[in-house]
Amino acid sequence: MERYTNKIVLITGAGDIAGATAKRLLSEGACVALTDYSQDALTQIATVLKEAGWGADRVMTIPCDVRKLEDCQAVAKQVKDNWGRVDVLVATAGILRHFPIDEMTQEQWQDVVDINLTGVYHSVKALVPYMKEQNYGRIILISSLGGRTGRPGVGVNYAATKAGINGMVMSLGYELGPWNITVNSVAPGPLKGKMFLSLDQEKVDKLSAGVRIPRLGELDDIAAAIAYLGSDDASWTTGEVLDVNGGLQY
Repeated sequence: MERYTNKIVLITGAGDIAGATAKRLLSEGACVALTDYSQDALTQIATVLKEAGWGADRVMTIPCDVRKLEDCQAVAKQVKDNWGRVDVLVATAGILRHFPIDEMTQEQWQDVVDINLTGVYHSVKALVPYMKEQNYGRIILISSLGGRTGRPGVGVNYAATKAGINGMVMSLGYELGPWNITVNSVAPGPLKGKMFLSLDQEKVDKLSAGVRIPRLGELDDIAAAIAYLGSDDASWTTGEVLDVNGGLQY
């Protein structure tokens, strides 16, 4: 099934979710541009995709600091200039700094807010003019179970930014609908990925306690949800948060 034939996708971030999503959308016919602050991360993901069979005609990598609006605008322009349009944005760039509030530093608070919330705002803002011009767009943001309900071990900085993403999705879904632009988010539960598994075992156990389907989520589970929301199968779905969490609702 090639729902993304002739579709141009921009993915912010070059981590686990970005990689799994890029593979899924490329397999469905997309051309994919990936951005990240780290050139090493971009080189690594480009190598993985090339080894999987996708070359420079289908994949671009562009350094970008989402904390800077001008970087995001430059990326949007480069993708538009190269491929003629930008149909889908998947904003995966994010970090976590989970600490109790009395131990959290001001820098840890601000870093998470700057990347997870302001960086998403910049990414969306940079692309909306192009999407309005073409009267078409699909925007998928990455939220989290930690932004929807209190969870042991989740830092207040991370929870606040992911709750902010949910508010952004609802607001933008209403605002941008008249231009045939949908805005939705995926809220993963605990995933078998580098970010989650970099935590110590105690935090992993706390964050995954209560999952009803007894396993950690796979990155492909999230990529499948993103692929749906970015496709025309979801053309009348906007302003929604799709929970993908194995039944972890509390």
